[in-house]
Amino acid sequence: MIDKSKLGATISWLIAGAQPPKSVDEIVEECAFRMIEIGIPIELLIVNGLFIHLQIRGMQVRWSKKNGRSRQTFTHEYMNSHMFHEIPTAECINTMRALRCGLSPSELPGDSDYLIQFANAGYTELFLMPLINFDGTVSGAIEVATRQTGGFSDEHLFALRRLQAPLARMKEYFTENFDKQITLATYVGEKTSRQVLKGNIILGGGETISAVILFADIAGFTEISNSSPSEVVLNTLNTFFAAIDEAVEKNNGEILKFMGDGALAIFQTPDDLTAQEAAASSAVDAVALARKTLAEKETNPTVEFRASLHIGDLFFGNIGSKSRLDFTAIGPTVNMASRMLDEASRRNAKTVCSKDFLNVAIGLNADAIECHFKGFEQPEAIYILE
Repeated sequence: MIDKSKLGATISWLIAGAQPPKSVDEIVEECAFRMIEIGIPIELLIVNGLFIHLQIRGMQVRWSKKNGRSRQTFTHEYMNSHMFHEIPTAECINTMRALRCGLSPSELPGDSDYLIQFANAGYTELFLMPLINFDGTVSGAIEVATRQTGGFSDEHLFALRRLQAPLARMKEYFTENFDKQITLATYVGEKTSRQVLKGNIILGGGETISAVILFADIAGFTEISNSSPSEVVLNTLNTFFAAIDEAVEKNNGEILKFMGDGALAIFQTPDDLTAQEAAASSAVDAVALARKTLAEKETNPTVEFRASLHIGDLFFGNIGSKSRLDFTAIGPTVNMASRMLDEASRRNAKTVCSKDFLNVAIGLNADAIECHFKGFEQPEAIYILE
């Protein structure tokens, strides 16, 4: 017997944002408990979601009476595969229609390994509902299963259909926030994306921070781009960017932007000598790791890069126009690092650093070279590390 008052309360709870705030895993688990209290004999609840992410296309949160809650992610390759498109979940998402799957021996398709797994686990019916966004697009599907003899009754299915739209609103909220953060982070970096999502989008808004600056670009890229097919040029760029991004991220830095064949990364540090030493070491390790990664790849042409390292204060914030902003780093520290990279190219050096950087970098030694940089009145010392 369906408890209509509890059904109404659960609908309101979902529409109101499933308060108080919890993780999506906790909400799925509580939703399952509420369904049982309503009188729906579920023993398994699965929420499948589609996401915008470079590596992740699908995410599944699963709750069962026996095993509690769990989470699993799925790659683009799997979600586009024949294996995925054979299962009822894909049919529900693609057709945007609810789907009843009886699991008794007489109802069970002999060629559906997916449904056979449910039947072997003792479930008698699997019911799927698409999650339809406010704009009419689909964002995933819900699966519920029961072990009740005969499966779900019409009354149970009616109650589940009443929950379909509220569940979609809840799922859409989490998807929208996840997609916004991931998509923005893909283009501007994780830390910067958090600043933007906090509302730090005022033209000229930002803060002065202390950081190690790493500039890097591909050695000989002009020659490569002028003499190679476009697919070779793109592969060269993507190989370099992947290596430097992974190396910087593993060493607690952040790529602020890719510019042509170059990359700008920062390793933020407070005004503390020990922290600055750690940031400098992290930047050196990132350069070494990126070089190691590229050396292990069999590419034609071989991808090599130059790097410059500097440390100091910089402005980290919004520049641009009223309709277009760029969250970036500017200031003399950034300008110096850029000029140093140009000098590395002229001197055929792999890595150069400033005196300020050398002063906080543990275990590095090099001879000074006096350079005159455009825009700087006094000569500056740089050090060729390799």
